[in-house]
Amino acid sequence: MIRRTLLTGAGTAVALSMATLAQPALGADMTIRVASVTGPAHHHNVALRWFADRVAANDVGLNIEVLDGAQLGGERDYIEGMMLGSIQMAQVSTAPVSGFIPEFDLFSLPYLIRDTEHFKNVVSGPIGGKFSDLAEQRGLKILAWFDNGYRNVFNKVRPVVTPEDMDGLKIRVMESPLMVNTLNAMGGSATPMSYSELYTALEQGVLDGGENAAGNVLNDKFYEVSGYFSMTQHFRPPGIVAISLGTWNELSEGQQAVMMEEAAALQDYEIQLTGEVGAAALEELEAKGMMINEADVAAFRERMGPVYEDFIAKHGAELLEIIQNT
Repeated sequence: MIRRTLLTGAGTAVALSMATLAQPALGADMTIRVASVTGPAHHHNVALRWFADRVAANDVGLNIEVLDGAQLGGERDYIEGMMLGSIQMAQVSTAPVSGFIPEFDLFSLPYLIRDTEHFKNVVSGPIGGKFSDLAEQRGLKILAWFDNGYRNVFNKVRPVVTPEDMDGLKIRVMESPLMVNTLNAMGGSATPMSYSELYTALEQGVLDGGENAAGNVLNDKFYEVSGYFSMTQHFRPPGIVAISLGTWNELSEGQQAVMMEEAAALQDYEIQLTGEVGAAALEELEAKGMMINEADVAAFRERMGPVYEDFIAKHGAELLEIIQNT
């Protein structure tokens, strides 16, 4: 009886040893695919490829492959996929993240970010750290924060100067209840929809317009299906570049160190690029026939009281006050 137990134990040990040998070593050469919904020429993907080149140049057996143009679905698919481990890495907006981590609604508040320096201070300070911790608790590791620039209303019907001009316009927003409430408060009819479906919806007349930064409108060719771009500057939510914790834990310490170092450089590079691209995009949109107009920002801001009250009722005011005092 004792002899059989000893033999069984030895066999189990051999089997476990063989299984261990059959598994790839942590940190072995690997390719990480990073998903993005925007087109290949979009500056987010320009920045991600820049990041991929820098990671490869470190020669730590790690390659980053950018899969742009919504090849792997929409942003909600990416977020859920990273949490489940079926998507390795993605660049997503913070608005759809709020569907999984409600606190991220904070970044969707209208007229929250004052300027680029304020943006940098928010994402690099205690707020950025707090939200990185929240994401990690749900299986996402935030590597970098992206600046999406100010989002503005564009449509195919008329220029938007005052809230009254929004009356009757069906405007696509990200899949965020707070963003829906904001566009409705601005006077429009908000319609949540995947970004990858927006062009066709405009082309077919299902929607009248959308809201986005100038660079996105240019790179994804929304000027082909809408004629008016109005500077409402209502949102400036960040984006994140995140990696599934499952994928992250497969990396060696050296590979993780390279990813963190290059991701910090990526964040700085993308924020600078966003400013350059936004200014150039407005000029190019006008050259392509879009009418660009200033909007009465103060009139729109005055309508945001109920949106803030609803947010505070759900999430409290603590994090909001930190941002406002940053």
